[in-house]
Amino acid sequence: MIDGPHTALFSDAVLEDFYATAFRRGARGNRQGIQLEAEVRFTSAHAKGLASDLIGPGDVQMTGDGVPYILMAECQTVGGYPRIGTVLPADLPRVAQAAPGVVLQPRRVTLEEALAATPTETEILRRLTGLCTPLVRDPATIRDLLSYQLVSGVTCGDDLERA
Repeated sequence: MIDGPHTALFSDAVLEDFYATAFRRGARGNRQGIQLEAEVRFTSAHAKGLASDLIGPGDVQMTGDGVPYILMAECQTVGGYPRIGTVLPADLPRVAQAAPGVVLQPRRVTLEEALAATPTETEILRRLTGLCTPLVRDPATIRDLLSYQLVSGVTCGDDLERA
């Protein structure tokens, strides 16, 4: 996780407790967000009356009672809860696929460390093109081949018999 716009609203003691806590992935979770469970609560007196602003996937929001939620792909676009930090995009799939009860341990990294761990778009595309291979199928094994409209205007030929 990297620091976010509200990290400074939390005391050093709260931040230290947060990063020392081994959370369990809660049962409450979907494509909008995933609850983290712990005995400790993470609140900030400075967060009261916080104006709503832009939020996005990876942001870790603290509800009013100090329960953290990691926002996922279909999260809302604005929110007013304080955000203690943001999960790196490369780690969001791990969070999303974690089963309820799995231990999730956040680790605080600098922006420089986060950028070094994040592949560039060029690197991602290069890796993906290496994984793509053409799918070659033997037409003799496709039982319903003639039912596919492979090219517009091409038919199986039975319309010629009627003419």
